[in-house]
Amino acid sequence: MDEKEFFARQSNLGMKILQNCRNELYSFFPHLDGAFVGLPAKPDKDLEKIATDGEHLLFSPAFLAEIYGKSPTAVRRGYLHILLHCLYLHLFRENVYSGRQWNLACDMAVEQMIEREALPGLQISLVENPVRERCFQLMGGKGLSAEQIYNMLGHSRFPYSLEELEEAFSFDDHSLWGAQKDPVKMAQTRKKWEKVRAYAGANQQGHRRRAGREAGTDQEELELAYSNKYDYKRFLKRFAIPREEVELDTESFDYVFYNYGMEHYGNMPLIEPLEYKEVNRLEELVIAIDTSGSCTSEIVQQFLEETYGILSEKENFFHEMNVHIVQCDCCVQDVAVIHSEEEWNRYSKKIKIQGRGGTDFRPVFRYVEEQKEKGEIRKLKALIYFTDGDGVYPQSKPDYEVAFAFLEETPKMEIVPPWALCLLANGKSPMGR
Repeated sequence: MDEKEFFARQSNLGMKILQNCRNELYSFFPHLDGAFVGLPAKPDKDLEKIATDGEHLLFSPAFLAEIYGKSPTAVRRGYLHILLHCLYLHLFRENVYSGRQWNLACDMAVEQMIEREALPGLQISLVENPVRERCFQLMGGKGLSAEQIYNMLGHSRFPYSLEELEEAFSFDDHSLWGAQKDPVKMAQTRKKWEKVRAYAGANQQGHRRRAGREAGTDQEELELAYSNKYDYKRFLKRFAIPREEVELDTESFDYVFYNYGMEHYGNMPLIEPLEYKEVNRLEELVIAIDTSGSCTSEIVQQFLEETYGILSEKENFFHEMNVHIVQCDCCVQDVAVIHSEEEWNRYSKKIKIQGRGGTDFRPVFRYVEEQKEKGEIRKLKALIYFTDGDGVYPQSKPDYEVAFAFLEETPKMEIVPPWALCLLANGKSPMGR
């Protein structure tokens, strides 16, 4: 295989990785659709990392494959990191701010925004990175702008060297910021992102908003926040789309290892199966049912039929199913583990509600942890809790997505913890808080 073909294969893998990350991010931030379209990905053999000039998301295929192999979360978060640089116009401030300190301030600003969302799919352990943890504490969770952080750096408010801070917060290469020498072209690119930003703000209905202005600019501040209330069908469809997963593909092999062997061991290719394989399956799922007095068998059956109808829209979607259906009032009353379409149909048609006591949501979360320790639950992405909303909630978020599903909008949705989603299973869109 010649160098050109090898680069083409690496580039194709990189494009698929970014497409997968884009799909994941869009499910959280649909109001940023214009930003995704405005920054198409493009491989660059002269680039060592990943960067943007405001027109493209340029990447080194080798760098992207290496980072994704270590941590898909890091690439997913990095993709959003770069989009936020564009949306906050960080690329276009070279006439006011510049240099290493400004680059770092921009990185710290967008990382703080992402951290505040507290989404399991974007979380990086702060325990393993005390520099980040301490800096977030010093920033106070106030959503500081890059300009404000730049001033904090200038006054040595962070007890770390620039090198330590860059290692903790940097992801992308900023060398292309302001690299466009044509002022007309640069102005056009900036105007494009101003429009994208305005479009994202206008389409943020149902999302948290806050008023304010960034220091040093007259640009209205855009709130990143994802919607914590949206319809049940859209949420479930996130688990019904084909995507590349980290899984051995024995029919293909990794050309990075192949090329390494050819270069270092003299025509001896190293054949390593690809860890990325496109699959179309139901994600491991836990469905909890509040069996306090307000939930009848008819309502629960309606909820399960709605769930089945959504999930079965995709071909072969029920292959190798692993769905735990847990009935709980103030304690776990019944558990059914569903492995096939036939089992699902039998269960939903003959379901018997067990409980009728008070409501405590916490036992279900303890059940999940017990099953994870036993190895019965391995790759849980989401827990959906069908309820009327009146109960005792866990105090901290788990390492998977949680959604509380309601048949109709109710004031009790207001007491759902901010780290969980509120869904409506009746197909209507809920109002914003």
